[in-house]
Amino acid sequence: MDEKKDELIFVRHIGELARSAYYKGINVYSNFCGLKEQGLILRESFPVPYSFYGGFSDAERVKIGFHGKVSGSGKIAPDDFIRDYPISRIKISPLNTKFAEELTHRDYLGAILNLGIDRSMTGDILPASNAVYLCCDEMIANFLCENLTRVRHTSVQAVLAEKMEDEVKRSYEQILANVASLRLDAVVGAAFHMARGSVAGMISGGKVVVNGREILQGSSPLKEGDIVSVRGFGKFRYVRESGTTKKGRFNIILEKYR
Repeated sequence: MDEKKDELIFVRHIGELARSAYYKGINVYSNFCGLKEQGLILRESFPVPYSFYGGFSDAERVKIGFHGKVSGSGKIAPDDFIRDYPISRIKISPLNTKFAEELTHRDYLGAILNLGIDRSMTGDILPASNAVYLCCDEMIANFLCENLTRVRHTSVQAVLAEKMEDEVKRSYEQILANVASLRLDAVVGAAFHMARGSVAGMISGGKVVVNGREILQGSSPLKEGDIVSVRGFGKFRYVRESGTTKKGRFNIILEKYR
């Protein structure tokens, strides 16, 4: 199935959820979706207001809530509906930290998917001290707690968590770069050490998303706070310009998601 067809199916399904919320006068929630799908949603109009939420304020993977109980239309803040989102948080930690391996995001995700869980049922995985937190659909929370007992060769326990620890937050690598311009292609090249020709192909191929929107022009300028996701490479935030050189090049600060 080609990518465009997948997108059409996704948008059609989301439209059905919105109409269900409208006609039934209830709140309806999607599965988790990534930045690409969020960008598709921003292009559409719906008969009810909607919001994005993924279990915490800075989530990358989110559910879309269509709020049939609210009059009007358009995007709204999720704050009034956080309690209604069918999202559970699970803390996953080694049974014995002394003998635990150094596990990565990919290790945890692989163990979860190996249980037969579809990716659309899971949100972000965030590191904490000697543990990670997983946001997931509440329908699978108990199943995961009962069946997620090993990640690679490390025995783990998974328990429901009312909230995440205060120190849980996204980890960033700060990058100081020097670019000829603030164009998207120049900054992406600096973030991932890629030649501009390679970056141009990725942008024209629809693999670069800025603030949830697919951008097809490398000449598009970036502004402070923009979140850029490059499929297969990762994501970064353009923090700000920090000055120019005598040759007119720009010093910039980026935060690349670990």
